[in-house]
Amino acid sequence: MFRVVRRTAFASALLFAFGLLVPSISPVFAVASPARRPASIFDDPFFRERVLAGLDRLYSMDFPAAEARFAEVERRFPEHPAGPLLRALIPWWRLLVDPENRSLDADFLAHIDRSLDLAKRRLRKNGDDVDGLFFEAGASAFRARLATYRQSWLRAGLDGRRALKNMRRLAKRDPGNDDLAFGIGLFDYLVEAVPERYRWLRPIARLYPKGDKARGLAELNRAAERSRFAKVEARYALFQIFDQFEGNLPRASAELAQLRQAYPTNSLFHVAEGRMYARWGRWAEAGVILQEVAERQVDGAPGYSGAVAEEALYWLSRVEMGQRRYDGALEYLDRLEFLASERTYDAYYQAVGRLRRGMAYDALGRRDEAVRCYREVLAMKSVGDARDRAKEFLDRPFAG
Repeated sequence: MFRVVRRTAFASALLFAFGLLVPSISPVFAVASPARRPASIFDDPFFRERVLAGLDRLYSMDFPAAEARFAEVERRFPEHPAGPLLRALIPWWRLLVDPENRSLDADFLAHIDRSLDLAKRRLRKNGDDVDGLFFEAGASAFRARLATYRQSWLRAGLDGRRALKNMRRLAKRDPGNDDLAFGIGLFDYLVEAVPERYRWLRPIARLYPKGDKARGLAELNRAAERSRFAKVEARYALFQIFDQFEGNLPRASAELAQLRQAYPTNSLFHVAEGRMYARWGRWAEAGVILQEVAERQVDGAPGYSGAVAEEALYWLSRVEMGQRRYDGALEYLDRLEFLASERTYDAYYQAVGRLRRGMAYDALGRRDEAVRCYREVLAMKSVGDARDRAKEFLDRPFAG
């Protein structure tokens, strides 16, 4: 899922469901029939070929090849907002594998701001310019996405609302557009589903257009099956929905299996598969998959960063604890802390890993060591419920 809140509650979508519809992985490139709207960059064969080739390389985590394709677009169309938005995908995907690392923010935002500037120039000339509307929406959505990671909620809300407004204007012009169905469908589902689960968000939800889960799922399925550019995003969103909201493991695993087959070197899809099986108590499947993730990080595979390995090691420790093998869990947590020690900032898995270490010590009867771990969690800038659980276990030991 997504780091910060993303790892615990489908956060990227949660927090934006009320400011936006935000692409969960990459921008949705809409392609309408030229007969139904003014000429657009999406009608250009060179653009379509380079974008599809670049996205394929991006999802395979071959970042140099993806950047080469996107740079060709920017050189061919130097004053168009498409080029900078495409170029932003490279730092964005590097950021996706470690969202708490702020070192890529400046590079990402420079491309996004350039895209927004060029989109607004087009809209000043023609307020109905299709590409201006689309790329202003896409760039705003991405900036909103980063803002949620950085907990800049006002920025996320403003950018998200702008993105949704533009996307709906485009959808009215071309209701049969299968690529636009992804964004609209994601919003429709989440804006109803999230308040149902998270009561504290209900007052905020009233400020936004009414959603419809059934309609949203239908639109997402349409995008996953028929869209040209949004298939991957739509399928990944469906996986998250069926895994986190619908509680439908067969459907979630089926959606993810298609992504894993298409992009076997994508570390986010890989670790998501292991996490899914661990959450559902399918320890054997989870263990094999998560071990593969950890091994690829050791081998230096592209995209398999230390942050991805930390997530795999954390879930491997949970696999061990789920089978009451607490010494085995501690071995994985040792490896997790070794990787985390290379950071210059506290990170989510560092905090929850320390919490799990305390729980394992408690289960082994090593209470003094457990208490030390819980107190260390309280001293960290952790997220999610790690601090609350540490306080709970300080008062009452974890029983296993």
